[in-house]
Amino acid sequence: MAEQKTPVKRRVAIKLIRNGAQSRQAAARFEAERQALAMMDHPNIARIFDAGTSEDGLLYFVMELVHGIPITEYCDRYQLSVEERLDLFVPVCRAIQHAHMKGIIHRDLKPTNVLVARYDSVPVAKVIDFGLAKATNHQSALTDKSMFTEFGQVVGTLQYMSPEQAELDQLDIDTRTDIYSLGVMLYELLTGTTPLERYMLGNRAVLKVLEIIREQDPPRPSRRLSESGDSIEASTKRSIDAN
Repeated sequence: MAEQKTPVKRRVAIKLIRNGAQSRQAAARFEAERQALAMMDHPNIARIFDAGTSEDGLLYFVMELVHGIPITEYCDRYQLSVEERLDLFVPVCRAIQHAHMKGIIHRDLKPTNVLVARYDSVPVAKVIDFGLAKATNHQSALTDKSMFTEFGQVVGTLQYMSPEQAELDQLDIDTRTDIYSLGVMLYELLTGTTPLERYMLGNRAVLKVLEIIREQDPPRPSRRLSESGDSIEASTKRSIDAN
């Protein structure tokens, strides 16, 4: 967090690559994120204000400061009903549609990258962190800077990863991978857990987890909620009947 003094005074967020972290890969992803944010203009995506290189050679950009908490945490804290959760989630979907129309795939959609803050007492969700963004084929300017980071690497967060992202070669993923991750977040908003539960991450090797993501269908949300040991608590937070 920082304070901009000219040409206007306001609090902003500064993102930069710290000393010792400026590898070729990190610099490419950082530049890709700057380019991605610069191309978008949507009320539910954090805006970029400025970008450059500091006197000591550090890449940075200045963006909108979002005083928010993850969307799942917000919904549970205020015990939003299913309808209220959907009302909050729909603009997130529209924000990702906007990114896709601009030729940008986020690739790391998860609750910590969708923050909710109150503006005039109304909760507003903001999508942040396009650090793993990938361009669609027609947006070559972004693709050229990030292509070399992708071959043979798994990019994303396991619990929210699409089957396509679970492949070691991610060069052919498209906008559907973001749609899948949105579905995972919605699943969590409705049930309190992700399709791939946290205990599975600690008990299995990464390659096995990737195989599960690719090959196993998750249980339906209604089944997951009814079988959950915390089904009563989860239902109470959503104002629904646990039975």
